[in-house]
Amino acid sequence: MSGRLNAVEMKILGEVYSSSEAMDNLTVLCDEFGGRFVGTPENQGAVEFMVGKFEEYGFENPHLETFKTPGCRVIGSSLEIVAPVRKRVECLTLPMTATGEAEGEAVFVEDGAPVDGEAVNGKVVMANTRGPLVESAKAGAVGFLFMHPWPMMGPPTGCVPTTIPTLGVSYERGSLLKRFIERCGSVKVRMEAECDIFQTESWNVCGEVPAKGRSDEYVILGGHIDGHEIAQAAFDCGAPCTASTEMGRALNTVRDELDRSVRVVLFSSEEFGCWGSKDYAETHAEEMKDMRFTYQLDCTAAGGTQMVTVNNWPELKPFYHRLAEDMNMCIPIEQRPGPGDSRAFHTLGIPTGSIIDYRAPGRIALLKTVRHTEYDTLDKIDLRSLREATAIGALSSFRMVNAEKWPAHRRTS
Repeated sequence: MSGRLNAVEMKILGEVYSSSEAMDNLTVLCDEFGGRFVGTPENQGAVEFMVGKFEEYGFENPHLETFKTPGCRVIGSSLEIVAPVRKRVECLTLPMTATGEAEGEAVFVEDGAPVDGEAVNGKVVMANTRGPLVESAKAGAVGFLFMHPWPMMGPPTGCVPTTIPTLGVSYERGSLLKRFIERCGSVKVRMEAECDIFQTESWNVCGEVPAKGRSDEYVILGGHIDGHEIAQAAFDCGAPCTASTEMGRALNTVRDELDRSVRVVLFSSEEFGCWGSKDYAETHAEEMKDMRFTYQLDCTAAGGTQMVTVNNWPELKPFYHRLAEDMNMCIPIEQRPGPGDSRAFHTLGIPTGSIIDYRAPGRIALLKTVRHTEYDTLDKIDLRSLREATAIGALSSFRMVNAEKWPAHRRTS
């Protein structure tokens, strides 16, 4: 490996692989601040903790940027089979759901299948992704049940701004409802959800590793700091948040070797609709022209091979193949859409990418992880994978900011 990497790159990797900072910071985020759900004291405490780490690591101008965002307080829910038998079913109120009651025949919509308006009108729709929710509501469905597609994961959570009551049910409870539909021809359910929705504020955590001043261009490293209400949100998205910070810390040790700057920005309110990244792109609109690339990490470091995804930038394939060769590391590289916070920059024509646990594309593959379940806890994070993701991100970012040529922004009009 040493023959393919220069001395500065070896120093960066040495920092990454000899440090426990990313895991130490993740432990504090998870054990002290829990899911860091937007609108809670835990969300505020987490961003204040991380801006303190930015100061400790010597990032330039560490600060918080405040923005307005929707928030909510989940109050309660209930789900009951009323025919052909009476039976209460364990469920979970989904954040941002409409408050109300609904009663009707339950119908199941397969993943990827079109929503038949006549078939769902007046019914309670159940699906194993949130994909059919909006169309079902538009077609007259009175309620929606998000069934987890995999066993032993519990009911899933996730923000669902909608006009009909929406609940999460486990694979096992959803399978019970499906069996009644198949065996009895139909099943009638009654559901109730209560959720207090309001406007609140949250904060993006910002800092910079300055360059030698030869260019105004920069890259952004990030992962969202907010999580959900039912677990520690270690996988989604604590580990990506601390890995991005560790990339910045490692690069800060070689700041005199950087031709362009590196910004570390931990966005908040991704789970509520990517409000933090959208606000950042608007607030810093004049600087977007100088942005070379952004890594937005999400759902990283739960074990196994770490892969790079770039949002349909095939011209970057040679860059990453060379990186994998020089690092003597297996780095799968795929062209696929990035996580939520990458969208604010992708729509501006800026190259975006992510570093994630190796998995097939698609919503079902992602739902096979502990994401958005009560099992998304610190013990699921693998230190080796965390360091691997950090190493890939730090070394590739170093090469990005020092490359003489880099793909131009796409035209967006």
